Formats: sequence, C-alpha cells, structure tokens
Amino acid sequence: MYDRIRALVGDGLVTAEGPPHAMHRRMIQPAFRSTRIASYMDVMNREATEMARSWQPGQAVAVDRAVAELAGMVVARSLCSSAHMPARTARRLAFLNTSVLKVMSARSLLPASAWERLPLPSTRRTTAHVAEFHHLVDDLIARYRADDTDHGDLLSVLLAARDEDTGSAMTDRQIHSEITTLFVAGIETTSAALAGAFYELARHPDVEQRVVAELREVLAGRAPALDDLPRLDYTQRFLREVLRRYGIWFLMRRAVDDLEWRGWRIPAGTTLLFSPYALHHDTGLYPDPTRIDPDRWLDDDRPREAFLPFSTGPRGCMGESFAWAELTVVLAVVLSRWRLRPAPGSVVRRVASSSVRPEPLRMIVEPR
Repeated sequence: MYDRIRALVGDGLVTAEGPPHAMHRRMIQPAFRSTRIASYMDVMNREATEMARSWQPGQAVAVDRAVAELAGMVVARSLCSSAHMPARTARRLAFLNTSVLKVMSARSLLPASAWERLPLPSTRRTTAHVAEFHHLVDDLIARYRADDTDHGDLLSVLLAARDEDTGSAMTDRQIHSEITTLFVAGIETTSAALAGAFYELARHPDVEQRVVAELREVLAGRAPALDDLPRLDYTQRFLREVLRRYGIWFLMRRAVDDLEWRGWRIPAGTTLLFSPYALHHDTGLYPDPTRIDPDRWLDDDRPREAFLPFSTGPRGCMGESFAWAELTVVLAVVLSRWRLRPAPGSVVRRVASSSVRPEPLRMIVEPR
C-alpha cells in the first residue's frame, strides 16, 4: 500500500523506512510540541468560525464536504500562515489532495495494472491533479526559501529543522514529501471523525446535551485553549467513541525479519494487513460496539493496544495531539452556534475509503 501511494506523498514520514524514517521523525518532532499546537489552535478556531458563520438558519449543509474542506484549510493555514498562500490556493490544495487520495486509497489495495496507464478520463484527471498539487507545493517551498523569514508556521519549522546527529537540513525534496504527507494525514482521518461526530450527536440527543453543557461550563463562550482539553472530560470521551467508530479501517506493515507469532511462521518480506476498525468493534473488548457510549471509557482497563486510532509505536501518528485539538476546537465552535439535524429523506451510509465515514451527510443547521 505504501509503495503505491509514493506517487503522491514521496518518501515522507508515512512511507519512509528504516534510518530515513527515524531521521525524519526527529526533525519533524518540534513542529508538534505543545507550544506549536497552541498556535495551531488559533488557526483551527479562525477556520471553524468562518465555516460556522457562513451557514444560515434552516440551511441544508453537506457536512461531510464542509468538514473535509475545513480540515484542508486548517492544514494549509497551519503549514503556511503568511501571505505566501492566498485562501484560493489553500482551498485548491485541500481539494486536490482529497480528490487524489480517494483514488489512491482504492488503487493501493490493487496490483499495478496496465489499465492505470490507459488514457481514461479518470486517469487523466488524477494525473493532472497530482501534477498540479506538486507544482503548488514546489512553488510554496521556493517562495519560503527566497524569503528566509520565520513566519511561525509549520513550513518555517521544516525549513529550520536540523538533524540532531548530523546537523543536516532537509532538502527541498524531503520538505515537499513531508508537506504532502501532512495533507494526506491531516485531512482524511480528521474530516471522517468530524463528520462522524456531528452525525452521532444528531442521533444521540442525550450525548449532545452533555457535550454542549460541558463546553458551556468549561469554556464560558470562549475558544478552547490547550490546557482546556483535559478539563473537557466528557467531550474527550465522546471523541474517543467517534474515533473508535469512524477510524482507519486498515493498515499494512512489512516483516523485516523472519518471525513467529502464535505458531505462525511469517517470512521476511511478508506484507501484513490489520484493521484498527475491526479491533475497535471487537465485542470482547467493546460490548455492544455499534453503540456510542462515552461512559464506556470511565475506569477503562483495556490494554493500550486495544485503541489504535493513530496507530502506535515508532510509526505512530506524530499529529495525534494536533488532531485531538482540532476535533475539540471545531466541535466547540460549531456547537456554540448550531444544532445539526439530518436532512429529511437523507440516507446516510458508512463508507470506507482510507477511513470509515458517514456519507452523504446532508444536515439542517438550526440556531442553538
């Protein structure tokens, strides 16, 4: 799977292996320290507020599309907060990434075949979108290189990063790969979880009431700050349920050595597929797994490996704290203004791309 998506993300943190992966991880780590997350939360609040203000009472909103665009804008604005990226460029990058990722997710599970090289409209469109995305990213890096100013954003951190062992900086190609990886990782999973959150709140008025009451009590109408997150206990437990129900449905790993596991011999080079989604719906770990129950996380004694929305270990998602902050901020901003209800006659399905999400999600927004 990772070999197949290199056409989009290159050798970034997701696809790099061995020593290069460890080096990239060390160099990117400063971008996700708590002080940086706090500054990104300002971006999250601005973008979520702009989205919420654009809605009108009684309007039918395609929430799945709205939160995908929002997640893309949050990544773009966290990456580049300066005038180097106009809003139209940020929106275009988000659109191109989402468009290409849907195709890549399907192709990553299939063997390479000749039909992908046929001049079909879908193939030409995907090829053009990939090329345009890479061009915009290259242009952005070139502008920052020429400016040589720390703008306090994510791209500035990447440009300034130095390997602690060698002192070397990232090349433009490495930075390009990491930017693309951030878009891929920062849009799909977060937008699926946000769509799932609003859908489940509409289906569970009792849960919605408790979430809204806690947000009002803790925040008193202001935007969440980083130190508010631990105080939003019920909201965080609700979001854990959302990530359990609307998470990544499969991941792959490759055995680098021969190994044995529970009596099975697995030769080096074997590709292993596992499903966090299936794990999160294991009735032995989660009784009545299709039910949204934030209180199941009270006094939780499950093993750490029972909950893997961001994977774990040396390849665990570095943006986990970024994602938790974004989910909380967007929820707080939207729920302070609006109550969302399914549009009459709408039929919502659980759809799996790289993450499981509710689609299509047309909802009516009502003033709270």
